[in-house]
Parts: sequence; structure tokens; C-alpha cells
Amino acid sequence: KDPEYSAGWQTIGSTKAFVRRAAVGIIMCLGPMNYPLNETYATLIPALLMGNVAIMKIPTVGGLAHLLTMEAFSRALPPGAMNFVSGRGRDTMPHLMSTGDIDALAFIGGSNAADDLIRQHPQPHRLKVFLQLEAKNMAIFLPDLFEPSKESEMSSALDEAMLGALSFNGQRCTALKIF
Repeated sequence: KDPEYSAGWQTIGSTKAFVRRAAVGIIMCLGPMNYPLNETYATLIPALLMGNVAIMKIPTVGGLAHLLTMEAFSRALPPGAMNFVSGRGRDTMPHLMSTGDIDALAFIGGSNAADDLIRQHPQPHRLKVFLQLEAKNMAIFLPDLFEPSKESEMSSALDEAMLGALSFNGQRCTALKIF
């Protein structure tokens, strides 16, 4: 057995924790419509790798971007391992959450929408949640970057920071918002 992947006590630095890696059950993955591939698959792929059944809510806007991956998943995975739901989230999600069949919710978006989804589950205290809400991502420039000998590095860092803040008009949850 590889100790890195088996259950047991692990110590990292001064933190000691009991780690057990196992499937959770049915995972509902909802990603943002304005950055659908990276953010949605960042929750979906780990859920599948851990042996969970996944349901992906396809964004109403930009949903066609997922057609090729839906086809690839259907060919590569056993039937029922990967499922897709389309339609307006406020119309489709309440029913799915109210069944109680969803074991975990992976959601990227606003806190009000996340709260609504969690409240719709009949046992919200048992629902595992993985949330990225109201992202306020920070750009950090380390002190040595301000040294006169690092002018080209500073210029490159500023270019990257501006790109990180302004690409997609700053409407990505991964956009830099605090400098």
C-alpha cells in the first residue's frame, strides 16, 4: 500500500490530521458561465477521480463549449458515472437538491445562490460543500521585486497582474481584484 494514498494519520509541518480518501457519493458540480471550462472542471475531475458519481450543471450561456467533453466522458466512463443537466439553474437545481440524493455540492459563484442551494437540501448539515464565493484574489509583490536591479522582473510582474485583472473584462472569479 502506498502510505500517501491510504487512510491514516499524516503530519505536514506542525499539523497532524487523520486523512481518508474515499468517494463521497453523488457530487453536483456547478461552474460559472463566464469561465466555464477551467472552473467547472477543477471541481468535476477530482470528484470523478475519487470514484464519485458526478452531475454537471451546464451553463445556459456557453453550454455548447461542453459538447466535446460530454462526448469524451460518455465514451471513457462507465454509464451513469458522469451526468449532465442543462437549463436555467434556478429552474433545475431546486428539484435536484430537494431530493436529498446529492451528497456534495461543488459551486463557484455568489454566496446568495450558494445559500439558496444549500437550504433546498433536506439535510443541509449532512451536505458536503466545496464553495468558491465572491472571489477577491490578491496580487502579491514580494519586497525584493522593488529593488532597482529587478526592473525587468517588476515590469513583467505588472504586465501579468494587469492581464490577470483585466482579461475577460475582470469578470472571471479568478481575476485579480486586490493589489
